[in-house]
Amino acid sequence: MFFGISPREAQFIDPQQRLLMTYAWKAIEDAGICPQSLSGTSTGVFVGTGNTGYKDLFYKADLPIEGHSTMGNMIPSVGPNRLSYFLDVHGPSEPVETACSSSLVAIHRAASAIQMGDCEMAIAGGVNTIVTPEAHISYSKAGMLSVDGRCRTFSSRADGT
Repeated sequence: MFFGISPREAQFIDPQQRLLMTYAWKAIEDAGICPQSLSGTSTGVFVGTGNTGYKDLFYKADLPIEGHSTMGNMIPSVGPNRLSYFLDVHGPSEPVETACSSSLVAIHRAASAIQMGDCEMAIAGGVNTIVTPEAHISYSKAGMLSVDGRCRTFSSRADGT
């Protein structure tokens, strides 16, 4: 309800969108910015995101397709747009999907947009969830998952996501 999402619609929303909304709000507050003060500004939103497989869980559960099913879990680009709409910001709103570099590329895109004058400030980062057993198994077999569940980006101790 905090984000203007009904409980019924919330059931259909991919966990990535929920995490994006929650942590973007927290980041804005941690930066000392009143979120309402962003309304109407040319703030951009750049988010590393991708498909999670969440929609596959709906199909496997044989749940009915609702009007908001697509917006909630079938299109990763909706997350950044949902955040832009909620905050009422009018800068670029871009999903970025470049596999493991998505968050870093999102930050680069945000900095470039500010330099080019496309927006005056930006919210940038990434969100990733792995929600299906198949994805966990595949990533694990490929050696892509950290054995202790901790990501150590740019560290010599990095052993996966």
